[in-house]
Amino acid sequence: MVNIIEEWDVLAEYAGEKLGFYQLLFNDGAVEIRVLTGRVGFKHEFASREDPVYIKILDFCRRQRYIKVTQTTRDEQFFK
Repeated sequence: MVNIIEEWDVLAEYAGEKLGFYQLLFNDGAVEIRVLTGRVGFKHEFASREDPVYIKILDFCRRQRYIKVTQTTRDEQFFK
């Protein structure tokens, strides 16, 4: 289970040196970013990739060397 929080700064502070993951989802010109570290997650949709908060979050993920997730699948479906 993932606990989703609404405030980015809370997740950034909580993250510390923990391993993290992020995912970008694109829909009709908007972009949703999802970030997970430990059992805490953050997700938010932005109308533009030029939004300063979006850029701040993406920069954080890259600086922390979070792993970019492009797709998900169930464990039992991964190897066939």
